[in-house]
Amino acid sequence: MPKPYFGKQPVPEYKPSDEARAAIKAWQDAVELEERTRHAARAALAADLKADTDLPYKAVAEHPLVPWTEATLRLLKDEYDIPPRQPNKAAWRAERRAAQSEQQPTTQD
Repeated sequence: MPKPYFGKQPVPEYKPSDEARAAIKAWQDAVELEERTRHAARAALAADLKADTDLPYKAVAEHPLVPWTEATLRLLKDEYDIPPRQPNKAAWRAERRAAQSEQQPTTQD
């Protein structure tokens, strides 16, 4: 047997208490502050990445203070016009050769 339909039921009007209004306002203010500070932190990291093009995203992401992943930091490149990462390969190769030469024993005649 189908349920009887009595039409649209009236919904009483809700009037939040002063305490509820204050709590909601405080929460909205905290969300706004979090958004502003998050954008400021992202801009500061973008400035660091712009300043040093040899600095890889992974190095920044692995720092304990940075709350974002490497992928998120890569998204900043479009938002803040960060130049592509160009690690100094010549310096890296020189360091690698020096490390390899230290590991290999030298032969003396």
